[in-house]
Amino acid sequence: MLDDVGKAFGKQYVKKYIQQQTDSYSWKYYHTLEDIYRWLGDMSNKYSNVDLHSIGKSAEGREIYALSITNSGNKQKVIVEGGIHGNEWIAVEFVTFLINELISQGNPKHWVIHKLALKYNWYIIPVINPDGYAYTQSTDRLWRKNRRITREGIGADLDRNFDNNFGKYDSSDVPSDDYYHGPHAFSEPETRILADFITAKQKNLRFYFTFHAYGQKIIIPYGDRIKHLGNYGEMENFGKQAIITMYHMYGRKYSVGTSFDTLGLRISGNSASWVKKNFGVRYVFSFFLRDNGAYGHALPPNQIIPTCDETLAGLSTVMTAKPKRVKLNLFATGIPVEEEHMEYYQNLSRLGDINYWREPGLMYKPVDFVVGPESKPVFLAEAEKLGLYVTTLLEDVQKAFDMQTVKTYIRRNMDTFDWNNFFRLDDIYQWLTDLGKANPLEMSIQSIGKTIEKREIMAVRIVLKGSKRRSTVIIEGGIHAREWISPAFVTYLIHEIIHASTSNNAKLKEIAMTYEWYFVPVLNPDGYEYSHTTDRQWRKNRNLNGVDLNRNFDVAFGTVGISSQKAADTYCGPSAFSERESKAMRNFVKSKRKNLEYYFAFHSYGQYMIIPYAHSKKHEENFEEVKVMCQQAATQIARRYRTKYSIGTAYDTVGYMTSGVSGCWVKSTFHVPYVLTFELRDDGFYGFALPPQKIMPTCKETMDGLLALLSPKIKDSTKSEPRPLKHTSGSGPHFILDKIVLVFNTFLFIIVRFD
Repeated sequence: MLDDVGKAFGKQYVKKYIQQQTDSYSWKYYHTLEDIYRWLGDMSNKYSNVDLHSIGKSAEGREIYALSITNSGNKQKVIVEGGIHGNEWIAVEFVTFLINELISQGNPKHWVIHKLALKYNWYIIPVINPDGYAYTQSTDRLWRKNRRITREGIGADLDRNFDNNFGKYDSSDVPSDDYYHGPHAFSEPETRILADFITAKQKNLRFYFTFHAYGQKIIIPYGDRIKHLGNYGEMENFGKQAIITMYHMYGRKYSVGTSFDTLGLRISGNSASWVKKNFGVRYVFSFFLRDNGAYGHALPPNQIIPTCDETLAGLSTVMTAKPKRVKLNLFATGIPVEEEHMEYYQNLSRLGDINYWREPGLMYKPVDFVVGPESKPVFLAEAEKLGLYVTTLLEDVQKAFDMQTVKTYIRRNMDTFDWNNFFRLDDIYQWLTDLGKANPLEMSIQSIGKTIEKREIMAVRIVLKGSKRRSTVIIEGGIHAREWISPAFVTYLIHEIIHASTSNNAKLKEIAMTYEWYFVPVLNPDGYEYSHTTDRQWRKNRNLNGVDLNRNFDVAFGTVGISSQKAADTYCGPSAFSERESKAMRNFVKSKRKNLEYYFAFHSYGQYMIIPYAHSKKHEENFEEVKVMCQQAATQIARRYRTKYSIGTAYDTVGYMTSGVSGCWVKSTFHVPYVLTFELRDDGFYGFALPPQKIMPTCKETMDGLLALLSPKIKDSTKSEPRPLKHTSGSGPHFILDKIVLVFNTFLFIIVRFD
């Protein structure tokens, strides 16, 4: 790979640090041990919450420094170890880079680590092997061990010298070897010092990180085992999320696993495994940084900053990742359902681990479902026997879910909320709160109820300054937990409406000023949060076994397209409005029924615009008028990214009827003219595992369609005059009163006309 290694090493420039000028410390170059120590001292003197002290001396009498960053009130701790091998310069550079971001918080793009700096007490040893590191810069660039002199030779591999299955795997008892483990465990002053330091800090120790080079791997304990022990699965999950984050930055691929999984060998006596075994630290990770072999230890200086950036992103992700426990590995779709096979598809759940994403409906409509690993062999055997047509779209659903990065919002920093990632419920609510505070005259937030788990159901009102206030629009999102793109779009729409006055989009500005806007971004907050923490495929609320809230409204309740089985995804509940969420929405819509012209509900997936009524095959009321509007909206959507939408009733589009749907209840109860359910991207390839890079395109194209639907000109083009609105509560007395007023007005007209 390298014809001249010495030449490559010669390009690893070492820049001199100017003492007491901390800003002169740059990661465009490597640094000497003395300059690292001077910079650490200056940083400690500059910042009050930073302390630098020696924790002992090396074999050659050099100080081994630990830097602490603490904040009063913090209990949980993080320990970071670097520079255990002399020749791994990039590891030391990263640890100093990490220190700089934790302390100075100078780069806004590293906002996650800045937040973590305040959450934990950090204890960092940048160079645990100062003798070996200094020797690589003065004498032998490839030196790995420490520099303790014995009769047998010089130095031991410090990362083989800890008391964890000492001397058994991937270490040598020959003193001249690079992997010489030493005469016995903790024979070296450096390992004893580090062990004592960790022991003193073991209480509330949450994370332990070690940094090495090279290989582009995240290694999980235990190094001496083939089996995955303890909470390996949880750490592997977090590591996978981290490597996806790292890949998105510079396209560098990392792998995750034990030493045996990633390197093909077992290792004894390494520090990470010793920490995990002796102190039960929940999260222990070893990062092996760039590169994957082209330069190895001769990594050029121009790769230091990219390496540090991506590693910091990976570290941040590991520390903020949430568990995803779905164990599924097959996504099958594209099945033209023939009549004789319909019953088979409707009863797939008898196989066990089956989750419908698109249920059986009309013949020749696709059915999408996830099959778990235990059920997969049986299903494939039966499918082959019956001659079924099956297409596998996602062989590993969990992997697709892991790519759905979830970002953390920083309070009062609204730029950290975006539509390139998904967000947890609390972050959505915090962002809405900050947005309301920034626009107090035009936006207000209220709770319309509480869930069974005591979470607020939040609603947002926006009336822009100078608004014509012609009529009202209500936007519903997040009624089904797993449909993450729905709250993402609703928050995007809120953002666009509140900032419409400064937009270059004239149509957006006009429409935003025309209506009184109400939004419920997450109608099912318990379920949404549960889909983040426990079961990514969860659909219902969290009342006992859960109820499908979009089957719980009082319109043809319990008649079609529902299940009476409590465990079923489409369980409608014991009675209409039995659930706190549906009750809250009922009361909210009822309170806003006056001048209510539009009601939009956002779901996923399938790319449909569904017109009421979902429980009927008939095209009722003003179906044809709304269909024309939808056709024009679909044209606008397709112009941006060529995304195609289907239009019709639920029976026309998804292929089945269903009852108790929120939009249908609004339409039938309050005679709202324009009610529509959007099923957003995609058409089945990713389904609920829609990647983050698809969020913004989905939001933009849906916005195009929504503006078309809300445009008065489009409605006027469907008829000679706009349709007069009917706004009633659906009760008898109001209807009778309307008739009396109509007769009275007619009588008055006759008197005036013929007087």
